[in-house]
Amino acid sequence: MATVTPPTQEEIENLREKVRREVEKNGEENFAKVDLERLNSDEAYIGKFWLHAQQMDGDNKENTVKLVVDTLLWRKKFGVENISEDTINKAVLERGEVYSHGRDKEGCKLLVICVRKHVKDAQNSEDGKKHFVMMLENLEKEEPEKKITIMFDSEGAGIRNMEIEAIQFLINTIMHYYPNFVSKIIVYNMPWILGTIWKLVKTFLPVKAVEMIKFLDKSSIQEFIEPGNLLIASNS
Repeated sequence: MATVTPPTQEEIENLREKVRREVEKNGEENFAKVDLERLNSDEAYIGKFWLHAQQMDGDNKENTVKLVVDTLLWRKKFGVENISEDTINKAVLERGEVYSHGRDKEGCKLLVICVRKHVKDAQNSEDGKKHFVMMLENLEKEEPEKKITIMFDSEGAGIRNMEIEAIQFLINTIMHYYPNFVSKIIVYNMPWILGTIWKLVKTFLPVKAVEMIKFLDKSSIQEFIEPGNLLIASNS
C-alpha cells in the first residue's frame, strides 16, 4: 500500500474553497453550522478526509471534497449534533449492547458491540443507531488524533441476535462518515452458525471494509488485544 501523506496548507485552503462552493450548490441550510465551523477551524479534521481519500481510486482532491460534502450532508440529515443520552430511549442505553473499554495493542480504544445483547426491535432501531453514532462522537472528541478498533463480541450470540441491516449501518457509517478513524474491525469468537450470515453481510460492504475485518478466536485475539482487556470486553 502506498504511503499516505497529509495535505499541505495550500491544499487545505483549496479544499475548503471547493467545499464552500459545494455547500452553496446544495444549500447551506442542509449543513449543520457547527460542522462547517469545524471544517474551517480544524485542519486535522479536514486532514482525515484527505488521508481517507488517498485509499480510494481516482483524483484525491475530488474524492476528498466529495467525502467532506457527503459526510456533512449526512450529519445534518441524521441530526448528529442533537444526539445525546436524553434523546435515546433508556431501554436501548440500559441494554449494554455498545460500550467502550480498554485498548488494543496498538493503543486504539475498543468500541465493543456485544452481539448477544442485540435485540431485533423495530420500535427502537433508530435509537440503536443513534446510540452507536453517539459513542463514535464521544470517542472522536476524547482522542481526535487517534483511531479506534471496532469489536463485534460474538460470544454466546445466536441467529436471533444477528441483523444484517444493523451491521450494514454500523460498518457503512464508520467507512463513509468517520474518515480515517477506524483501525480494524474484529469479529470475536463467532459461533459457526453465524458464518453464513457474515458471508452474506460482506457482499454488501465496501471492499475496504471487508479488508479491515478480522475473524478471531480466543487464541488469535491475543495477537491484537491483551488478555486483561479482552476479559473485560467479552464478559461485560
